[in-house]
Amino acid sequence: MSFMKKLPLWMMLIAALVFTGCSSDDDNGNNENNGNNGNNKDKEEYIISFNNLLSEKETSFLGKNGVEEGMYLKEDFQDTQSYIRFNHYYSEYGFGGGFTYTNTTNKTTPGYLNLSAITGTGKYEDTYLTIKTDNFTKARLTILNPAKYALKEMWITNSTYAYLAMKDGNDGYLNNTKFGVDGKEDTFLLTIKAYSDADSSIGHKEFYLADFRNGKSAIVNDWVRLDLSDLANTNYLEFELTSTDNNEYGMKTPAYFCIDGITIIEK
Repeated sequence: MSFMKKLPLWMMLIAALVFTGCSSDDDNGNNENNGNNGNNKDKEEYIISFNNLLSEKETSFLGKNGVEEGMYLKEDFQDTQSYIRFNHYYSEYGFGGGFTYTNTTNKTTPGYLNLSAITGTGKYEDTYLTIKTDNFTKARLTILNPAKYALKEMWITNSTYAYLAMKDGNDGYLNNTKFGVDGKEDTFLLTIKAYSDADSSIGHKEFYLADFRNGKSAIVNDWVRLDLSDLANTNYLEFELTSTDNNEYGMKTPAYFCIDGITIIEK
């Protein structure tokens, strides 16, 4: 009888311990997992794409329904997933400034009609962006949902037009000065300026598309990554080009360059 009286108590104690242990492990496990998911969850990244927007090879986007602005028609466009808006200027003569997307591959023909990157293709896809920026058609890239997305990086290279003008002095009219002649410390500089929604500057980045300073002789002819994390909280970017090859009318180096692989990340 004594054994029969102790047995239920023993079983009850074991059951209570097992129940308590399981409950505790389950609670702690869920809290731990929830904490890991919150702390270690990878933020989603998106690479801006323009693939399949051009139906033919060796072509570029040219607006059709633009609104007159200055000497051009203006028609903005977006990437395939509508993360970013790009300004675009054109006329009856073709691309006039801002951005266009292109799948052109011509690395050898000088002149403004050639919108190809000197690489002949994009960093990740066939279609990439060619940019012309000046005081009349300043290129602007706008984040459509800046509260949710931040810029992470982009890849940059020269256009064939600008590259051949600097390398050979050939802009299609032999009107440029070959960079680095007689030890001249030539530069072709891209400045990217970041602004908030209040149109206040929040910083800038500089990138040398050509650099002959201090014994260097570099003209970019491949895709080069530019980290944009310190401009992450921007609403829009504007792009400016400056060169050491100028005349009384301004910059002689063609104000063109190319970008691809623009990457945004969730905040």
